[in-house]
Amino acid sequence: MFAEFHPLAGGTDIEADVCIAGAGAAGITLALALAGSGLHVLLLEGGGLDFEDEVQALYAGENAGLEYYPLDACRLRYFGGTTNHWGGRSQPLSPWDFAERPWVPHSGWPAGLAEELDHYYPRAHEICGLGPFAYSPEVLGRLGAPVPPLDPERLRYALWRYSAGRQPGQPVLFGEDHRERLRQAGDVRVLLHANLTAIRLDPAARRVAALEVRSPAGATATVRARCHVLACGGIENARLMLLSDDVEPHGVGNRHDLVGRFFMEHPDARCGVLRPSGAAQAAQLFRYHSLDGRTILPGLHLAPELQAAEGALGCAAGLWFENDPESPALALRDIYRDLARGRWPGALGRKLATVLGDLDRLAGDAYWRAADQVAGTRSAAYRTGLLNIEVELEQAPNPDSRVTLAGERDALGLRRARLDWKLTELDRRSLLVFTKAVGAEFARLGLGRVKVADWLLDGGEAWGGDMHGSFHHLGTTRMADDPRRGVVDRDCRVHGIDNLYVATGSVFPTAGPSNPTLTIVALALRLADCLKERLARSTGAPAPRRTAVEPAGG
Repeated sequence: MFAEFHPLAGGTDIEADVCIAGAGAAGITLALALAGSGLHVLLLEGGGLDFEDEVQALYAGENAGLEYYPLDACRLRYFGGTTNHWGGRSQPLSPWDFAERPWVPHSGWPAGLAEELDHYYPRAHEICGLGPFAYSPEVLGRLGAPVPPLDPERLRYALWRYSAGRQPGQPVLFGEDHRERLRQAGDVRVLLHANLTAIRLDPAARRVAALEVRSPAGATATVRARCHVLACGGIENARLMLLSDDVEPHGVGNRHDLVGRFFMEHPDARCGVLRPSGAAQAAQLFRYHSLDGRTILPGLHLAPELQAAEGALGCAAGLWFENDPESPALALRDIYRDLARGRWPGALGRKLATVLGDLDRLAGDAYWRAADQVAGTRSAAYRTGLLNIEVELEQAPNPDSRVTLAGERDALGLRRARLDWKLTELDRRSLLVFTKAVGAEFARLGLGRVKVADWLLDGGEAWGGDMHGSFHHLGTTRMADDPRRGVVDRDCRVHGIDNLYVATGSVFPTAGPSNPTLTIVALALRLADCLKERLARSTGAPAPRRTAVEPAGG
């Protein structure tokens, strides 16, 4: 059921077996997976069912490092969380992404976790509406476009899938898709406008005694559960743990000063352009395709063998078409269109020089356009244009890239988040290794020429190519078996605190080059199994007590 945290409920106690703070991809998945297990589950959401300016303003904060989005623009505080602007693009991490790599400091997930997640990825795929769990190269053979034989020790094909019924770039309404299931779950309560404001530990600081909750209208309550889960995202999970510095000198679970450190994003940058050759029909491979009722997009990954040889990070790239300003065919087209409309062509001298300067290319373009008309294809569009090499980078784990607390307070009286995003020379060099590898492989196969972006070649410190983040907030409560290396253990339990767990991408030790939502959902499914097993073994727990709340739509 859904209910409003109404002011009349203020000052009361709420009890549950499992309390989950945050109704995004991780929180919703965890609640769904626990439904019907005999456990009473409470899912707290700081916002309502729709966007509200007042609630969203609670996410405002400071940026102190690299240029980044305003913190209240890159995450959303209402039911569904940041999935409300998720485009549905998904891809699992590879076994290599979980590995410890000597040239990547602080890398490596707990041993065996990659194999365990293999069992959860298909279920996560179903929850995300992604269709068949199939990412092997054989899928490319069904797309009707040539698949060039890349050297698999240098580059490998990547495949992104999009959620059912969505077009690329449109938000996937993850929360809306699962709202009805939660509404009908008799053992799950979703409490709206219930903001977690404090984590209270017992006197020994070994267990969570209670969570303090407050509504924007001023209602307060205390939540007591057998297990508590933070599922508020990579920035907010760290902020909530740091805010509770009245119980530990540096915040909850922060004995080794790791909470908030290792903030990672997926930096996205245009690193070069590919001009396909006259025989490069294979350029058509790198566009959106429809298969099995789903949208899929092929791309490229930097092979593990080349990562090891060059000491580089993981990289993934899509190749995005745009018109080539130096194309003689497009210059001739512009001249013709102007004359046909009875006006003198603009920039005629420059356009004529472009046409006359590459007659061989003009003839090739004309041939392929004629062939397209006969075959009903679009290969000419990829011959008269450029393909931007837009790379999504696996950022190196960096303890100096971090979330801390700002001095300013929000409307609930809590200190706001302060983000200091930092990148390293390893990040920059990895982009160059990948872009050069694309150039070398495409030249070897006769597919075209790559021009590496000047900003990447100049050896400076500036990040160009329209570099930006991807709204992927990872690593701030990282996972490790050793409490001196991570905040949570392999089961997402905070080291040293018996009944506090963390979900979402904040537990990622390394980011890999893949979009994280699918892995976040898989980890939430695994956590649900851990909680069910643990609570089934425990005895003597008090029965949960219900409190009066106002029913909400949903």
